Amino acid sequence: MSTVPTPASLEYAEAVHRLAALVPPGAVLSYGDVAELLGSGGPRQAGKAMTSSPSATPWWRIIRADGTLPPDLAEQGNTAWKTEGTPRKGQRVDMSQARWQPDDAQWEQIQSLKAALQASYLSPTDDQL
Repeated sequence: MSTVPTPASLEYAEAVHRLAALVPPGAVLSYGDVAELLGSGGPRQAGKAMTSSPSATPWWRIIRADGTLPPDLAEQGNTAWKTEGTPRKGQRVDMSQARWQPDDAQWEQIQSLKAALQASYLSPTDDQL
């Protein structure tokens, strides 16, 4: 399990990136799952935040609710999923098997991220989809 230190406050994108870093190999979350866990934003905001993720972020673990990635990322994502043994159905991740279920310690980290997320996390451009 990866431990992600949490500062006193976070911007929305930073909270999304840190949450992505908590997801273990072979597991995934949908963009909507991320927004729900953080208690802020929605699938589109979480997806937009992932487009600015640092290079070390396991972006292939945060996907669409239908178990896919955007077409331009699908090939790289498929390679990562195969390497990590992520459960799949064809070219899609099997969300019923691969959806991450945090343990108690991970829930504490998620709650810390949620608490550090600034109340005014969305800028005017974040709201324009």
